[in-house]
Amino acid sequence: MLGNSFKWSESIRKEPAQNEGLQRSQKSNSTDLPILKSDKEIEVSIIIPSYNKYPLNLLTLYSLELQTFDPAKMEVIIIDDASTDQTEEKLKGYSPPYHFKYIHSNQKLGRARVRNLGVRSARGSILIFLDAEMITEPDFVENHYKYHQSKNNVILSGVMHSKALYTCVFPSFSEQKIDTIADLTKNNKEIYTRFQYRKTHYEEPYSLLEKSDFVRKTYRDLAFKSFPWFRQIIRNFSADLEGFAFPWMAFLKENVSIRKEMIVKAGGFDEEFFHYGYEDWELGYRLYKMGAQYIVSDQLITYHQEHPVGENKWREAVGNFGLFTIKHHDVDILILGLELSGLTDLLTMNNILREYKLLGKSRPEQFQKFEKKFILILETIILMLQVDIRHFNILGAAGFGSEDRKELLNDIKSLSDYPNLTNFLNQVIKS
Repeated sequence: MLGNSFKWSESIRKEPAQNEGLQRSQKSNSTDLPILKSDKEIEVSIIIPSYNKYPLNLLTLYSLELQTFDPAKMEVIIIDDASTDQTEEKLKGYSPPYHFKYIHSNQKLGRARVRNLGVRSARGSILIFLDAEMITEPDFVENHYKYHQSKNNVILSGVMHSKALYTCVFPSFSEQKIDTIADLTKNNKEIYTRFQYRKTHYEEPYSLLEKSDFVRKTYRDLAFKSFPWFRQIIRNFSADLEGFAFPWMAFLKENVSIRKEMIVKAGGFDEEFFHYGYEDWELGYRLYKMGAQYIVSDQLITYHQEHPVGENKWREAVGNFGLFTIKHHDVDILILGLELSGLTDLLTMNNILREYKLLGKSRPEQFQKFEKKFILILETIILMLQVDIRHFNILGAAGFGSEDRKELLNDIKSLSDYPNLTNFLNQVIKS
């Protein structure tokens, strides 16, 4: 998990096999050397995994150069997970005002393991996880830091208030996306001129922004509202997510902070999560069960730089969801299959879970029999999702006989004061 099993080098070069293919470049001293005074002053470590995210990751680093937080007290750690793009070449000699570490792996480590590597390397007591394509506002680090000075056992999340923007044009972008970028760049004459000049003269991704655009904050001219799933949560629940049955969903690695001691106590990210999806929620759920409190803040604005998404992301996410349900065979996790499969939306799923738990408290005898049927239905939906089968005849797939169906119908009749739960069960019966 978080054991120190890696050795570091002081420059970017090929490492022997026993060092697991890692290379390292940094402004400050190696973790294998005596701790200097400057190391003790570091209070915040920003951990940024990166896989083929150039030039987006460079723009992210530019935005972090303008933080109002004292740069002597913060470090930024880029962990390059075997990228094949220009990241290594372009970050050679990079010398920002903050402490900077560049760690490169010659072999793919996976999403969880690479973040654990960042945790091990971090010297700050407060960790901020940030994705390589997230642009930050100047008060981003300061606001994360301030909150942790007055609160303990808190996880602070900002990604639900994120906006989106196109900072780069990629050759694989569709004509529709190119048209969208054209419309957005019209908000800034200078950027629109860059776009018009380059849009038909490129074979590699090219950036619409320059370093000076971060000083002038012209990137804001390209921003637009996106992420309806996040907006649904912040519209319906307060900052402390009271009434939301899944507060641990706020542990989103794109923009979240936590005290290092908490994540070490939890055991870090589960390294069995190699591919895309759920490695952050799985850790977030463990932290929640340990008593962590979640806050979703609108003072931590970030901008997601849009980029091409691989076609295999969905299958990877479904596979990791299955792993999540194996590791935590709790109704709180199993029920996520309802929204993932499209059977319900997020708010309805939230209400179903709340009613289900209320039933357990108010009618324990009836609940004991009902619980087995309900869990079996959820397990069947997850299985059908895994094998990519449409959700028809769910009860048949679950092995419900005629007597089981009658019992379920009787349950529905007796649960009229649990409308979300009974509506879902009726939907299952009709499938």
